[in-house]
Parts: sequence; structure tokens; C-alpha cells
Amino acid sequence: MRKSFFHLMIWLMIVCLFPPLLFAKTGYVSDLLLLTFRQGPGNSYSVTKTLKSNTPVLILEEENGFYKVELQSKEIGWVDKKFIIFELPKTLIIDQLKQEKKTLENKISILESTSETIQAKILSKEADASQKILSLEAALKTALDENEQMNKSLLVTQGKYETLIEQSKNIQKIIKENKIFQEKTSKLSKELEIFKGKNKDQFKTGMIKWFLAGVGVLLLGWIIGQSVSSKKRLSGSLLD
Repeated sequence: MRKSFFHLMIWLMIVCLFPPLLFAKTGYVSDLLLLTFRQGPGNSYSVTKTLKSNTPVLILEEENGFYKVELQSKEIGWVDKKFIIFELPKTLIIDQLKQEKKTLENKISILESTSETIQAKILSKEADASQKILSLEAALKTALDENEQMNKSLLVTQGKYETLIEQSKNIQKIIKENKIFQEKTSKLSKELEIFKGKNKDQFKTGMIKWFLAGVGVLLLGWIIGQSVSSKKRLSGSLLD
């Protein structure tokens, strides 16, 4: 309850200190009227100026059937209350509608211009896209042709590879046989060397044997010769 009382006191203080602000709202001078703008709240006060119909005024307070108002020019005065209306006048509504219509027409014009620009861009994009599609199709056809040629080359290369594999197997077989042949040749070479060594020794032994045999024959011949000569000399001496 204390809280509610506190809020009420604040509200009363605001009402007392700022009554014009709480009362202020916009009104309009009624149609087909020139309304007097006076210095005070009554017909006895002097007229400062007259206000045309549909003139907007900011109502600040009320007194004796008069409104204290502020004009858009910031002038402050009093007008008769019964000639002020709070609905937006038809002429202002029409002006607003005309202004809104003009704004909409401008927007439509801008949108139409923008639409034409966008349409032109779309057509340009479509033309570019069509050209790119044609280029891509040509590139794809070229790629497919190249792929076909590569496949053919691959088949030829694969055939050559298989041939090389077969030849490689034959080469490996030949290398293996060649290795065996080299081993056999090496073995035979070693055996030949051994045989040559043995044959050389046998040849030397044979030569020595033949040499000794010759020497023996010569000695035998010489001995025989000497024996025959001795016998001849002996026989000659006996005959003498």
C-alpha cells in the first residue's frame, strides 16, 4: 500500500509541475473556417492573427472553452475550443495520399528502371552462361576424344608391356642359362689349366726320358765302337 501511495504522489507532482506536457496533443482548425488566434482565453482578448482551415496546432491547456495552442512557427495563443477537431482533415489525408502516391510512383519508376537493368544483366548473364556452356561442351568433347586416344594408347602400351614381360621371362631364362654356362666354362677352364699343367709336366718328363735314352744309345754306341776298335786292333796285332 505504501508503494501505491508513493506512485500516486509522484503522479500528482508530475501533474502539478508539468500540466502542459500531460495535456499536449495535436488538433486541427475545422474545415471552411478562419479561426481567430487571440492573446488570452476569451473573445475579449485581442486577435493576433487568423488561422486557416486544417492548420495543425499543439494543444497545451484548456481554459474557459478556449485552448492554449502552439503553432508550427512556435507562436503561442488561444483559440476557441469548439472549432478544433482531432481527426486528420480530409484535405490533409488527400495530400498525404497524393504524396504517398507520388512516392509510390517514384518507387515504381525506380523499380522499373532497376528491373530493366536487372533484366539486361540477366540476359547478359544468360548469354555468358550459354557461351560458357558451349565452351565447356567443346572442352568436354575434346577431353573425351583425348581420353579415348589415351585409352587406345594405354591398350597398345599394355600389349607392349605384356610382350616385354614375356621377353623379360625369356631374358631371365637366358641369363640363368648363361650363368650356368659361365659356371661350366669357368669349371672347364680350371680343369683345362690343371690338365695343361699336368701335360706340361708329362712333356718335360718325356723329354728327359728321351734325352736319357738318346744319351744311353750314344754311350752304348760309343762303347760298342770302342769294343769293335779294340777287337780290330787286337786282331791286327795277332796277325802281325
